[in-house]
Amino acid sequence: MTTPLTPPSSPATHTAAITVSPELVPPELAGGTAPPRTPTSPRTDLDRRTRRIIAAVVILAVLAAVAAAIARGSFRDAPYEPSSPRPDGSAAVAAVLREDGADVREARRTADAADALRAGRTVLVTDPSGLSRPQLEALSDALDDGTGHLVLLAPDFGSLSVLAPGVRPSGTVAEGAGTLAADPRCGDASFRARTVDAGPITLGEDRAAGGTTTTAPSILYQGPEDARSCFADAGGASIVRTDRVTVLGSAAYLTNGHVSRADNSAVALNALGGSAGLTWYLPSATDPMAPRSAGPLAMLPAWLLPTVAWLLVCLLVWLLAVSRRLGPVVVEPLPVTVRAQELVVGRAHLLERSGARDRAARALRSAAAMRLAEKLGVRRQEPLAALLAALGPHTDRTAEQLHALLGPIPVPTDEDLVRLAHDLDALEKEIDR
Repeated sequence: MTTPLTPPSSPATHTAAITVSPELVPPELAGGTAPPRTPTSPRTDLDRRTRRIIAAVVILAVLAAVAAAIARGSFRDAPYEPSSPRPDGSAAVAAVLREDGADVREARRTADAADALRAGRTVLVTDPSGLSRPQLEALSDALDDGTGHLVLLAPDFGSLSVLAPGVRPSGTVAEGAGTLAADPRCGDASFRARTVDAGPITLGEDRAAGGTTTTAPSILYQGPEDARSCFADAGGASIVRTDRVTVLGSAAYLTNGHVSRADNSAVALNALGGSAGLTWYLPSATDPMAPRSAGPLAMLPAWLLPTVAWLLVCLLVWLLAVSRRLGPVVVEPLPVTVRAQELVVGRAHLLERSGARDRAARALRSAAAMRLAEKLGVRRQEPLAALLAALGPHTDRTAEQLHALLGPIPVPTDEDLVRLAHDLDALEKEIDR
């Protein structure tokens, strides 16, 4: 195998933009010894400790944000949610019902609520006014087919016309009207309550409406002759009950912030409790029968967006910290004059760091071969065999030894690379004699 001779880099001073090449030679052949490695300075140790502290603080902040978001996302924060501890949630009512032995289940789809009605369960509809006509008809058909009981929370005229024909709205309870009392004609529509606080209440922020607060009004109803009504005021009643449907006119009966007022808790527990079990139906935009489909953001969990925002803030803080540590950008005019020895030493350090012994050996052999060929009058285009033949009369080394010294033989260790450099230097001195 022949190796063409490659001219080495000129030892003259370079005037150009610096481009580091992996073809390095050891520092011993660069006209001097490599500078000793200086020990780590206290400033460097301080920078490392600072970076570790910043990284630890950022990691702890991210973990705290994720933990807080997950803890907040363990319950839904919409109104009437049976797992929400907010004032407009219904965690208190659901918890007491479960303690009393009631089987409380959640439903987000109309089909699940309809199946519960057919199975004989009590179904609470928290937003009957938001259901479409097909959803109302599906619940009505399930009510006719099964033995379940339907509880409607503040329904409007449209939902009543399908689910409870004969019951109609007749007015509202004014804010600050005080409590409403039961009378002897209430019957089972009082649910063992004597007075209720059924006024309008303020719900929490509605994210779908841009974060604005909403008010749940207190509606009064009138029912047919066979219906039972209770807590009357101004020509209507807050509760109307038929054999299969119960109409609750105020959200105050269910929410955490108002269920403890007057006898509201008695209405909630007696209207929703029972041995048949309760299905808590919360209409959702993800329901295939919903009047409008949910947007992409509504599909995401509530804790995801705050977590992503917090991660972006942490990333920005980290980038600012790193940029300040690196300092401002230094502009250096080109061309730059760099000493050849500095380039050789820098390349040697790169080779040493990467462990590229074969590339360093190839550079050493190429440079030595070019100098020997110039001394012996061998042209650069000649193969390695011509140089070996020219070296034979001037040295005591055999052709095999010369080929092992100048040929492409791998260098397995650093000691072999140092020995190769010394042997090449000795060969050149031998030829000079």
